[in-house]
Amino acid sequence: MSNLRFTMYLTAALLFLHSNQTQAQVPVAGGANNVSAEDQKFILDAAMSGAHEVKMGKLGVEHAANPEVKAYSQKILDDHTLSNAEVAALARLKGVTLPDMEKTTDAPMTNLSRLSGIEFDQAFVREAVQDHARDLAEFEKEDQAPSADIDVKGFAHGFLPKLREHLDQAKALKP
Repeated sequence: MSNLRFTMYLTAALLFLHSNQTQAQVPVAGGANNVSAEDQKFILDAAMSGAHEVKMGKLGVEHAANPEVKAYSQKILDDHTLSNAEVAALARLKGVTLPDMEKTTDAPMTNLSRLSGIEFDQAFVREAVQDHARDLAEFEKEDQAPSADIDVKGFAHGFLPKLREHLDQAKALKP
């Protein structure tokens, strides 16, 4: 075995052991032992909303007729995939158990998936504006909450510029 391969295996083993030790220290049995009920709700809502946005992005990339809607969809998909990884890490850190986001049903997605062409683009843009306006309000509320956990508040604050950008871009789309 070469030194490089041995080093790679050793590094992987150490990372595995470290991640298992870290997970063992995070209280997850009863959920949110480390944060208030409001912060737990925010984390859960952010995770659910982010999962919805990823599904929206995928659907838009696949079904949009307008190239601008398709490009916006890809941006939503990319940005929310990253934020979903951040909220999942935050949930683990704070002991919040997230549901399996792939198994969640989503009425707006079901309705959108039945549309095509200009009808799809128009409905997609309406949904994107509504979603991002609602998300922006929730993230601003968490960012302004005086009793919010510092890590949760930091996540909310850090994603606000993206949400504002997504909302502005959705409003500017003309399908």
